[in-house]
Amino acid sequence: MKTTKIYNTMPGIRARRRALGLKAAGLADTLGVTRSAWSQWETGVTMPSSAYLPALAELLRCSIEELYEAGEEDADDDGAD
Repeated sequence: MKTTKIYNTMPGIRARRRALGLKAAGLADTLGVTRSAWSQWETGVTMPSSAYLPALAELLRCSIEELYEAGEEDADDDGAD
């Protein structure tokens, strides 16, 4: 079954995790969510509830606002320098 991406508003989750060299499975366990839920957050299928945002930002060592910002590898590259 194919899942449809319905959200694309928190690209910073994946970018921050990768920048810190952290494993998604470990963060999901620490936060107390399923690995599937974490994956869906990173891919934009679902969004974390607002109750998770403070802990999520703390785990990823950033502000909540930064979770909404694209990381360098997620930003669209228009080829201009």
